[in-house]
Amino acid sequence: MMQRSRSMTCGIALLAMVALVGSACSSDPEPNEGCAEVATLKDSLTALTQIEPVQDGLDALQSAVTTVKTDLQSAAGAVSDALEPSVDQVQSSFDQLETSLQDVTADNLAASATEVGTALTAVGTSLTDLESELSEKCPES
Repeated sequence: MMQRSRSMTCGIALLAMVALVGSACSSDPEPNEGCAEVATLKDSLTALTQIEPVQDGLDALQSAVTTVKTDLQSAAGAVSDALEPSVDQVQSSFDQLETSLQDVTADNLAASATEVGTALTAVGTSLTDLESELSEKCPES
């Protein structure tokens, strides 16, 4: 009787270990923290970089900037350590864009186009880097 009890205990322990190892090696990877937010940020950055300030106007540019700002805050709060450097780079280039837009009005937009265009190019570069990181670290995005 004692041997049967010991065999049963060993069998239960073995089943528990197999279940534990099986769950640790699951084929369903954990979703990366912040991937959805970073994917949303990528989309709003893409829309921002496609704006032609002189043709589309200041309102279109400011609307896209507002969307990126919201998405950037969301991504920065949710992002994993692996994606943080790319989001920080986006933040830096976006800050430059906001600085270049500080005194821009509809009347002086054409005169500010070079500075704004340079800042938009920097945002585009950070977007390219972000897309690369996103495809590597968030394959489902």
